[in-house]
Amino acid sequence: MRIGIILDVDGTLWDSSEQVAASWDEVFSRYPQIDRRCTKEDFVKNMGKPMTAFGEYFLPDMPIKERMPILKECETYENEYLAAHPPKAYDGVKDVLSALALEYPLFIVSNCQQGYIETFMDVCGLREYITDWKCFGDNELPKDGNIRLIADKYHLERFFYVGDIQSDYEATIKAHGEFIHAAYGFGSIDAEVPRIKDITQLPACVGIAVSDKV
Repeated sequence: MRIGIILDVDGTLWDSSEQVAASWDEVFSRYPQIDRRCTKEDFVKNMGKPMTAFGEYFLPDMPIKERMPILKECETYENEYLAAHPPKAYDGVKDVLSALALEYPLFIVSNCQQGYIETFMDVCGLREYITDWKCFGDNELPKDGNIRLIADKYHLERFFYVGDIQSDYEATIKAHGEFIHAAYGFGSIDAEVPRIKDITQLPACVGIAVSDKV
C-alpha cells in the first residue's frame, strides 16, 4: 500500500507570524490611505486562511480592485522578508522529516501564496525531503482540492494530513484522508483525532496509525 504524509506549514512546521506581520506592516505603511497596522496576534488568528480572507480581515472597507494589488505586494514582499529574516522551523523538524522521508513520500499543502513554501523549505534546509507541494497561490484551489491533487497524482492509497486548525481537519476529511492534529500549533480541533504535542512525536503517531490498520 502506498502511504503518504502531507504537511501544513504554519503552526505545524514553523511559526512565521511575527515576521509576516512585520513585512505586511511595512507594506501598509507605504499607503497613506491605510491606517491599519499589523500585529503578530493578527496573523496567529488568521494563519491557514487563503489570501482573500486576509484581505477581508485587514482591508474590509477598501474596494476589491484597490485591495488586490496591495495584497499582491504584501505576498511578494513577505517572501522576500522571510528569506532575509527567516524564522526557525520548530525544534526537531529537520530530524523528523529526514527520518520520515526514508519510509514515506512527504508533501506540503498550504493556503499560502505562491513562493511561500519554497521560501520555507530553502531557509530551513528541507527541500530535499519534500517530494512535491501545492498551495492556494499556485492554482486557487481550496486546501481539500490541493490535498486531493497530491493524493491522486502520486497514487496514494492512504495518506495522513498533519495540521493545526479546524479547517485543516475539515479539508482532510473532505479529501478522504486521515488527520493528525499538531496540537502545539495555532488552533484546536472539534473531533477525536490523533494528536501530537511536539513534532518529534509524529513518526510514532504515524507508525501506530499504520499498524492499527495493517
